[in-house]
Amino acid sequence: MAFLPNFFNLQSFFTFFNTQDTLFKHVFLNAPTALSVTDENGIIQYVNKAFIELTGYTSDELIGKNHSMLKSSKNEPDFFKYFWEELLKHNAFNGNIWNQHKDAHHVLHCVTITSVTLDKTYYLSTHTDVTREVELKERNHYLAYHDPHTGLANRSLFEDRLSHAIANASRIGSRVGILYCDLNEFKQINDEHGHAVGDFVLAEVAKRLNSFFRVNDTVARFGGDEFVVIVEYLDEDEQLDTMAKSLAKKIAEPMQELNLSISTSIGTASFPQDGLTRDQLLTIADHKMYEQKNYFYGLVG
Repeated sequence: MAFLPNFFNLQSFFTFFNTQDTLFKHVFLNAPTALSVTDENGIIQYVNKAFIELTGYTSDELIGKNHSMLKSSKNEPDFFKYFWEELLKHNAFNGNIWNQHKDAHHVLHCVTITSVTLDKTYYLSTHTDVTREVELKERNHYLAYHDPHTGLANRSLFEDRLSHAIANASRIGSRVGILYCDLNEFKQINDEHGHAVGDFVLAEVAKRLNSFFRVNDTVARFGGDEFVVIVEYLDEDEQLDTMAKSLAKKIAEPMQELNLSISTSIGTASFPQDGLTRDQLLTIADHKMYEQKNYFYGLVG
């Protein structure tokens, strides 16, 4: 087994195994890495046991068939055009390819392909299942920039997008608005009804915010019961006040599942009228929100 790393010296690989068929069967077929050999037209010539286990097909179902029988619809539409261009240009390929298991589930293969020319061109491929690894990496990346409870952008992603929105607005001469929302008496709901109900309220408010704003606006949860929204390409600054009033009504609609409702205090700020930097806009909107909240508690007090 010590010579397995030399598989990619393909000339030696084929010469060696063509003259020692028994060792070929033992090493190639039992190698722990999934291996396949195709001709230049992609027709499968050899597969090993690990490849059979990875794909779910028997050797009879694979050998003589085009390798494309495994391809998944999860690949980008133009992926295989790029794949063949790379393979023909470099006589090699290394990258991730979505393939479909026999039972129809999709598996992300990390594939390394190397060509060799004997009587004709052949391709030796190694396949490693990296589905869980990549999904975990993507999940961790998602959680780094999103609130895990509501799925909204978190503060880190919000601040990055606000900086970008300000830079874009400054370049093209447009306006950017933010709305800083804080739920009223949310602590009371938690205390009286429990945290499960509080979590439901937060998730429901997040849904209402997402449905209220456009896809290219950013809705974020800063934590607790604070939500902040970026509205790009404002027509006029007064639009924010109208938007805040409509949003407050939307959030205050009764939650039928819980037979309760909740109100919100909203502060606004716009670029460039109220501030020129991210921190200035957030500070102004936060201050206006607290003015609204103090007014609310003054009324209910």
